[in-house]
Amino acid sequence: MRPLDLPTAALGRVRIDGATHLALWREGMLVDLHPLTLDTLLKLPLPEIRTLLDAPEGRQLRLGEVELAAPAESQEVWAAGVTYLRSREARLEETAQKDIYEHVYESDRPELFFKAAGWRVVGHGEEIGTREDSTWSVPEPELAVLANSRAEVVAYACGNDMSSRSIEGQNPLFLPQAKIYDRSCAIGPAAVLVWEVDISHADVRMAIERDGRTVFEGAASVADMTREPADLVRVLASSYTLPVGAWLLTGTSIVPPESYTAEPGDLVRIAIDGLGELANRVSLVKHSGAKAKPTRLAKR
Repeated sequence: MRPLDLPTAALGRVRIDGATHLALWREGMLVDLHPLTLDTLLKLPLPEIRTLLDAPEGRQLRLGEVELAAPAESQEVWAAGVTYLRSREARLEETAQKDIYEHVYESDRPELFFKAAGWRVVGHGEEIGTREDSTWSVPEPELAVLANSRAEVVAYACGNDMSSRSIEGQNPLFLPQAKIYDRSCAIGPAAVLVWEVDISHADVRMAIERDGRTVFEGAASVADMTREPADLVRVLASSYTLPVGAWLLTGTSIVPPESYTAEPGDLVRIAIDGLGELANRVSLVKHSGAKAKPTRLAKR
């Protein structure tokens, strides 16, 4: 699948002569929306966004003349955890502290955590990372939800929440280090507009290739999610302003087995019905070897 070969209208960011422009893929055409930016667009209420994009103004671009970039500007990326039964089971497998994951799966309050700054997001065709100091790392395919400054859902995309299961498994308090590092978040190939697609029962698929052969394949459905994506966005914004909107990764139910860990060169393909395919090759994120061992422990 070509990066912007999508069946419906979608927002994408493209590089043109060294500059990055917001563009709209619609009915087989790519329209340059410059000088409009994603940051500016997401400050608007949803009805105004739709009116603006239903009659876009701008020059037509040729696919061969542009390079696809990640569909994020200043938006923060957040993530929700344990929103599928399989995710709960995977967390229980990796940790000795099981009760907290069972509790959050059933709790009225979801698990939400920061994942990446918008400028750090990896786009379709770019490299994702695996931590050098992790012994067990996996890609996690997720429905990514784009919200505006009013916490209204604007668009969807495929997301990859790269994670170190070995680091998080040591202690749940290590979750930020397991989740947040260079090239740990990929979103794309573009942001399919919410009024153009129904994702309530969309299939999610992930395939991982190594040395030209498939080493893992898995499938799931968004319908298996225990929480509504729009509800998760509203909780994120309940006590936290989103000046230029935000991306929210909504959790995964596809988890590779313990025998698999991401290695440099692996090709990860994530596809969601109606949203296209996000493909990224794995590369190594170096670790400096820095440590912060306790040197002065208070005696009880």
